[in-house]
Amino acid sequence: MAIPGMLERLKKPLKVPAIALGTSPLFSYDRWRGYTYLWFGALDSADRPPIPWRILSTGGNGGTCRDREGNLCEGPLFLLANCVPGTHKLSGEIRRNFLIHFLASEEGGWSPDRPASVWQNSDARKWCQHFEEACFDRAEQDAILSTFKSDGEYRAKRDAYNPTIPPVPAAPDILNGDRVFFLSDEEAETNAYGFKDKKVYTAGLEWWTRSFEGYDQAARKVQVGIVLTHFGGLLHTPATPSMEMYARPALNLNPETVLLTSGAEGGLGKEKTLPQGPAALKPVSKASKRKIQGWKLTLKDKGRETFSAGSPERKGNILEVPYFNAPVYEPSLSPNERISAAVTDSGRTVIKYYGNIALPLSGKGTAQIDLSSFPLEKGDRLFVFSEQCNGNQRTDYSSPLVQVL
Repeated sequence: MAIPGMLERLKKPLKVPAIALGTSPLFSYDRWRGYTYLWFGALDSADRPPIPWRILSTGGNGGTCRDREGNLCEGPLFLLANCVPGTHKLSGEIRRNFLIHFLASEEGGWSPDRPASVWQNSDARKWCQHFEEACFDRAEQDAILSTFKSDGEYRAKRDAYNPTIPPVPAAPDILNGDRVFFLSDEEAETNAYGFKDKKVYTAGLEWWTRSFEGYDQAARKVQVGIVLTHFGGLLHTPATPSMEMYARPALNLNPETVLLTSGAEGGLGKEKTLPQGPAALKPVSKASKRKIQGWKLTLKDKGRETFSAGSPERKGNILEVPYFNAPVYEPSLSPNERISAAVTDSGRTVIKYYGNIALPLSGKGTAQIDLSSFPLEKGDRLFVFSEQCNGNQRTDYSSPLVQVL
């Protein structure tokens, strides 16, 4: 028997705007829609390839999250890397498909009597800290929240090779301000995050969890959970200095730091142009989620908060807008700086038109907008802002929106 509404949802794919205020297009895992993907940060190698993430939840991972000022954050985006980065042995760069140690030595201050101490003193946790420093710029780091969480005792739903295993011991306060971390055994088996029996999570590669599962007294080996992505399930693995597995970092992201969410690929999202003279604004398209292959963010940039605009002057169909304190466009050093504009509805909930309107050749200048390129309906608002437009799959940065009409 069909679930009510299911067939309608399949027949009529959800359409979303390709540019939206805040994080409104981003969804938790859904059994019918699947995952929503977000591009955020870049790996630490010469070409800086962008990093894809799965949005597991739009409500965090059950812990408490705080920003850099210590403020509580409600409704964080819980993200899991959709690739398996690791550290290159020679260069030390973080690249795809390299293995890491959970414990690189027998020492380290951990004790099997204190389950949380194994993760907290692990080289895996140090690797996560290095990952944040190497793979996110400062504004992206400001969007990542500190997570505080205790892991309760947990009995795995399945184990690929050991069907009967003792429960994973509780680990009070295991995440204590961690900003990048590994999933726990329980999180890696949470159906609401999209983890199901014998699900191919990523290309048949095994990756570490943060869960201490026990101590082999005879062999004197710490056992840590790993996820078997090809077969599905968890497995005890001795976290010896000789043992390496893949890393798959997770984090909670603060939605309050996001000004805009847009399609990550050209054609469905923000188009970067080289405006000269009066600039046109283009309507924001809508497309089914299937057509928008991932999203990217425009983050609020604290370094642009002094950007401002003066009183506009209309000359026929041309609106001249003076602006001040804009980061400067320079073809070789800062080629991505723009002055942009957006039109919203009266409630400032929907972006109707968007476009780059000027190259800021100095911090002070005048942008020209061709008003004939879009209709202004009653109640519509026109905003301008300073923006760094970094292209497909790359995070953009923006000043606050400044209303001029």
